[in-house]
Amino acid sequence: MKIEPLWKYRTGGIVRDLSFSSINGDVAAASFDKNIYFISKEGKLLWKYQTSGQVSNVFLIPEYLSASSEDGTLYFFDRTGNLKWKCQTKGKCEDVASTYNGDYSIGGSDDSYVYFINKEGKLLWRYKTAGWVRRVCISSNAETIAAGSSDKNVYSFDKEGRVLWSYRMGSWVNTIVTTSDGKYIMLGLNDGNIYFFRNDGALLWKFGTPTPVLRLICSENAEYIVAGTENTVYFFSREGKMLWQYMIGNFDIMGLRMNEEGGIIGVGSGKNEIELVSKNKETLWKYKTDAWVTSLDVSIYGRYVAAGLENGKILFFDNKKIINDFVSEMEGKTDVAQVKEKLEQKKYSYAFRLINEIEKKMRGKKKVCFTCKKEMEEKWVACPFCGTKVE
Repeated sequence: MKIEPLWKYRTGGIVRDLSFSSINGDVAAASFDKNIYFISKEGKLLWKYQTSGQVSNVFLIPEYLSASSEDGTLYFFDRTGNLKWKCQTKGKCEDVASTYNGDYSIGGSDDSYVYFINKEGKLLWRYKTAGWVRRVCISSNAETIAAGSSDKNVYSFDKEGRVLWSYRMGSWVNTIVTTSDGKYIMLGLNDGNIYFFRNDGALLWKFGTPTPVLRLICSENAEYIVAGTENTVYFFSREGKMLWQYMIGNFDIMGLRMNEEGGIIGVGSGKNEIELVSKNKETLWKYKTDAWVTSLDVSIYGRYVAAGLENGKILFFDNKKIINDFVSEMEGKTDVAQVKEKLEQKKYSYAFRLINEIEKKMRGKKKVCFTCKKEMEEKWVACPFCGTKVE
């Protein structure tokens, strides 16, 4: 199976963040060259917008795109690139998130405030913490709103800005996420701990890892939770049971995403490698890059994968095309009916598992020269290494 990007695009700086559209394969990118990029699934630059600082985060929803920049500003665009509003803070902005319809957005700033803004750009409220606010999240219906501060607290708010609850932890928050329905909130801390809360503030479970938790993601309704640390991927059930862990070596996991149902997990790291893993810990495919992977996203159904690199490149993969190319190459040589069936059902993880099984079987069928004992292709009539003719 040949793994190659469908297209590549080069920005002028480290690609800090990527975000897929849930309605098609268009992708937004945040770059340290101070630009926000919006690129079609065909690799065409649709528009870009230059800020006054390194762009730290992008959050793409069906009709809008929100972004945060180290120039201290939160930005909100429509899909065509029109700037609908911006909110100026007094510190670097590291994170922003929006509801599914764009009615509300939440942002954090190094000025220690949490900002809550409506679709028209009106600042509805702000809340002062005792430290930098670098991680925020909001559910699709805005019923769950949360922020993590360097004051070592997580704060939960209602839409009016009232603090519903807060929880004091042993370190600052590196990553925070909520489910789309807002039932659960998950946090990854610099001290290596993972916290899993119900949205009423009840701590359901906690898990300790030996190194900082850099990335944290979940599938729909938090059926599965995945954490990435400085060297390991951890895979949990909603109940907090660790189902497996996968050590990649001493490389920071900077890119970690999964599709909605949790069957495909994309992992990118300082190992200069993109790896797609199934929920059963099977490697679906790998691709070697020419620089650290600094960001990564997987589309909602798992068809598309995008990775941002330290050297400014964006790599875009189409799993449907990869599988189709394999089917076209192997049809007539081996049975690929099940692969085609899973592809039609958009079950890309299952299709890759079948492909890997087919390739494993085919490797086992290779002929071996009885004279020099070297592997030969099935079609060869003579050994190219020693000249022995094959019956």
